[in-house]
Amino acid sequence: FIKTCTPLLRIPELENEMRVRVREIVAELLNFESDEDPGASLKQFLKRDENFLGILLALTNLSQEKFLRILTAQRFAEKDFGKEWGPKKIYRMLRKDDAFAERIARLFLEGRSSQLLAEQVADFYLDQLSLPSNWSEVIRDQSLIGNIVRKKLTGEYTDRKGEYVEIIIRTRLDALQAEYGITHAKGQVEFLGKEVDHAIPSLDNPYVMIMTSYMETTSSNQTTRANEQNTMYGKVQEKNRRFGEKRAFVNVVDGAGWLARRSDLRKMHEGCDFCLNMQTVDQL
Repeated sequence: FIKTCTPLLRIPELENEMRVRVREIVAELLNFESDEDPGASLKQFLKRDENFLGILLALTNLSQEKFLRILTAQRFAEKDFGKEWGPKKIYRMLRKDDAFAERIARLFLEGRSSQLLAEQVADFYLDQLSLPSNWSEVIRDQSLIGNIVRKKLTGEYTDRKGEYVEIIIRTRLDALQAEYGITHAKGQVEFLGKEVDHAIPSLDNPYVMIMTSYMETTSSNQTTRANEQNTMYGKVQEKNRRFGEKRAFVNVVDGAGWLARRSDLRKMHEGCDFCLNMQTVDQL
């Protein structure tokens, strides 16, 4: 099985889509005109485009997750103990709330010297928050900015690749439906108590259940997922034994992330009736 896996899958449609995304963001960056006042310039930059906060984070080598934690720490310093804000909410606030946009801009400009954060955030993270003084020039350097934009889009690229893998499976199932009339659906299967990526012929009475997982990076969630899917497979086996049925549980699993965690991959391989990857998916 491992010999037929694809560590880093290339999907031409996705590659073209991401190239267009990079070009569009770079074009927006090149169109941005900075103000003489650094604070005003950075504030306008943050309000200009949903992607630009991610560009600043890439320039500071700070992850989005860590930035969200720093923002939570800043809110705690101001006695705001509400839930952590997500990226979408932050951008909405940047667009609508001028004072908030100025506050975030100041965060990037002050970084280590921020008195508000000094007692709430470890120096290690504050040092990272320091934005290059020539940031407005860097975003116009086409030889650098393309890579910075790609770094910012890494998470989106990974998510989209997972979606494309599901689309590849769905397209094959659509072809089977067109030829043989075999229907399929995605959603909650009652006797499993879980959502299934593809249930054939229906969610109410599935005889083939397909779960897909393509991962290029490693995560502790892989162990959780492998254990959960083993539990699902156990329920399928139990139902088969109890009612004399022949329902099948299929794992489509691939990517360098799974290859790097062989113990979890073994669980995925053994916890199903058929284990397929992107090279053997024709066996569907």
